[in-house]
Amino acid sequence: MKPESDLLIGQLRLLETDNPLYLPVETSIRLLVTGMDVIHSWSVPAFGIKTDAIPGRINQTWLYIIREGTFYGQCSELCGVNHAFMPIQVVSVSNDVFFNNIIF
Repeated sequence: MKPESDLLIGQLRLLETDNPLYLPVETSIRLLVTGMDVIHSWSVPAFGIKTDAIPGRINQTWLYIIREGTFYGQCSELCGVNHAFMPIQVVSVSNDVFFNNIIF
């Protein structure tokens, strides 16, 4: 998560991340989710997705994004002292941008 002092005008407090997840649009995407320390929950409400990240297990879900944009979510599991500070930022981009590594 970005510190408040690093936010630019227009960026959202407690939702912007240092490393957003870039995904292509109009592509079936299989997400494999696991945890390292405690149970987390990867949740992005705009996608209708909530998947638990459990240490020692691999959970999967499918995702198909129909438009470009930036989408936000948060960990929705009580995973510890910094639970309220675990944002998720997904940026969906065109297939050309994603598969030619133009932006990352």
